[in-house]
Amino acid sequence: MRRRLAALVGLVCLVPGACRGATEPAGPGPELPIRVTVVLHPQLRIDASLDELQQRVARAAVRWLRATPEPRVAVDPDRPLALALRVDLSEDLGRLVVHEELRLRHDRTWPLAVDRRREVPIGPAGVDLGATLAGGVEAALGLLAEMEALFRADDDRLRATAARGDAPDDLRCLAVRILEERKARAAMPDLLELFPSAPSDLRLTILDAAPVLAEPAELGRLLRQIDGRRVDEVSRALRAAAILGGRDAREFAGWLALGHPDERVRQTALEAYRQIAESAPAGDGDALQIGLADIR
Repeated sequence: MRRRLAALVGLVCLVPGACRGATEPAGPGPELPIRVTVVLHPQLRIDASLDELQQRVARAAVRWLRATPEPRVAVDPDRPLALALRVDLSEDLGRLVVHEELRLRHDRTWPLAVDRRREVPIGPAGVDLGATLAGGVEAALGLLAEMEALFRADDDRLRATAARGDAPDDLRCLAVRILEERKARAAMPDLLELFPSAPSDLRLTILDAAPVLAEPAELGRLLRQIDGRRVDEVSRALRAAAILGGRDAREFAGWLALGHPDERVRQTALEAYRQIAESAPAGDGDALQIGLADIR
């Protein structure tokens, strides 16, 4: 029977007694808590029930997790795995646009998370949606396992991962965050080298780590590479400048306070400039100090 479904949302609970309607686990072994949410574009038609689609995705995840004697990713009642899948249609209606989000609680302050978007051509016979979603979840779990392994990696491997141009952005950003957590200041020269060509999320992550990893001179080099058109990047840079201070930081904040087209950025920059100037005052006759003197 063909059914027109706007959304499929459900909990696949593979822990005995944890929810009503618990399912059988896929194969022998301890049962696993997996939450699956699937949302479909309203124009999509599927030859499956809600339960069948959810179970296919959940069983694929369980099989992948149990494929080795030691679990590739630790999933247990204290660390449930959340899978959120959304399937849209491309503008020409010729491709499925699949968004995959995986979340796993971690003992750090942030969860392990994978966010992916991919497109799947729709052939004359349609698409096996269950297989498409299950295969994507397996690939995303592989990335999640790589992310978890980074917490056990040494600093050299973390630096190499951050620099890998073929690695997913999620993995590269996590490597930088772990370096920041470890206060691995020796990594900053490498991060400075990759910053100019880094994708947007990685640039922001490096800027977030700069107050911990960078020396004032290194910060100056970083500030000279900021894209002033990007408010998110400028805001991160101003935060780092206000924390680390120094001449380069003061000049960066001062010129933004005087000339950035966004009023909010000018105000934030002015506050950063004044904070920096308290510890690194400008000399008499300084052009920035004169220009900013009457700004409130």
